[in-house]
Amino acid sequence: MKIKSWFEAGTFRPLTHIRRATKEDGSTVVAGYRFEADKVVGVADLADNSKKDFSLAYAEPAYNFEHDMEFLQTLPLAEGYGANIVFYDAGIDPKADRYVFKVTGSARIEGWDGKPVDCWLVTADYNTGQVKSRFWFDKKTQVLVREEAPLKDGGYLVKTLLPPEAGDGV
Repeated sequence: MKIKSWFEAGTFRPLTHIRRATKEDGSTVVAGYRFEADKVVGVADLADNSKKDFSLAYAEPAYNFEHDMEFLQTLPLAEGYGANIVFYDAGIDPKADRYVFKVTGSARIEGWDGKPVDCWLVTADYNTGQVKSRFWFDKKTQVLVREEAPLKDGGYLVKTLLPPEAGDGV
């Protein structure tokens, strides 16, 4: 799958989100969306866009869920801090919704170099009443060091910050 997702620098206002998924038979499904002030619409002039007629209105502007980690890194994280943010996952969620992200404490976890990193622990329940995701943000840089979340199929998602050289040849 290839995703190109653009937002306005400085505000995170979403602009476009294009997903190209290759199926097992080798065909490609294109889904392209444009974020407007009061709705998300299909990109009509995008070649082979299966969502060109898509339109979803919302009551208030939403941020693109594709950039949640980057967005959260910009917040003034501190003990007791919480943010209530409207996100929409283009073409996946049936509607835009508000989600609460809370700093629930501090933790020291191992960094990519094996050294402990002092982090803010941020949790989100995605309106379920149960913590579904945990994020560890470095207190010095606010860079996301780790994320953990259970998946619907029983698996477990883990994202972790890799050393600089991990991008070489990968």
